[in-house]
Amino acid sequence: MKIALGTVQFGLNYGVTNTQGKVHQSEINSILNRAKKANINVIDTANAYGESEAALGEYGSLAEFKLVTKIPTMVQESRSIAQIAQHSISNLNHKPLHAILLHDANDLLSPNADKYFDQMLKLKADGLCHKVGVSLYNPEQMFTITARYPIELIQIPFNCFDQRFATSECRNIYSRNNIEVHARSLFLQGTLLSNRHNLPSYFNEFSSAYDDFYNLCDMLNCDPMTLALAVPQQFDFIDQAVLGVCSKLQLEQILLHYSNSQQLTRLTRNQLKTLQYEDSRLINPANWSIN
Repeated sequence: MKIALGTVQFGLNYGVTNTQGKVHQSEINSILNRAKKANINVIDTANAYGESEAALGEYGSLAEFKLVTKIPTMVQESRSIAQIAQHSISNLNHKPLHAILLHDANDLLSPNADKYFDQMLKLKADGLCHKVGVSLYNPEQMFTITARYPIELIQIPFNCFDQRFATSECRNIYSRNNIEVHARSLFLQGTLLSNRHNLPSYFNEFSSAYDDFYNLCDMLNCDPMTLALAVPQQFDFIDQAVLGVCSKLQLEQILLHYSNSQQLTRLTRNQLKTLQYEDSRLINPANWSIN
């Protein structure tokens, strides 16, 4: 597993634990310079991430990076997929992109799915990207979509609590279809790195999950970020871990803990199972009720 740079914070005030807001251009430039030095070569962005694509394009030196962007929910769009992709490429000032994904998997489950996927394939045929794919929220979406379409790259939620995409059935699909897998939400919007008692009251109901996580940190004598980065490395199907940062300092911290996580003794199956938590009210941030 390698680290990919997530950029939602470059264009939006995103994340339940994000107190810094949208990142300024000067800090974005510093982050990208540090990412280059650390041999991070994949950047994840999206048309829906506010000014993120434009901020990346402003950097002006993206040739060393593989760029992945996402097409927003088509049911809400008046533009065609080609128009959206061209707009993203213009903002990024770079092509071809490594991959273009549909941001909403439901687009490939809709009556217009064939039309949408044909348009995605045309982006690849026209040399705008090397791969096409989809961002997923649950394995059931993946089972249906990969049975219908030759998906080349998927982005999935994955973290200590959310291991739904690690079943043998899922792994068989990645292997059989040679799918590149990018994992997001490794820190569960930062809640895994926060003092549980400082989280919104909504999370009180899930205190046992956080207790199990911190107890394992104590047992392994490691920092929460180290464990959060170590868990996905136990699963060899994950190619890239997409991690968003708000500052160069945050990236430095991630790089340190990523190095530390590689030194951890391999986690046992029982330890991984202990951390697994299947309640969608916790593992799916879309279900959170936070004032």
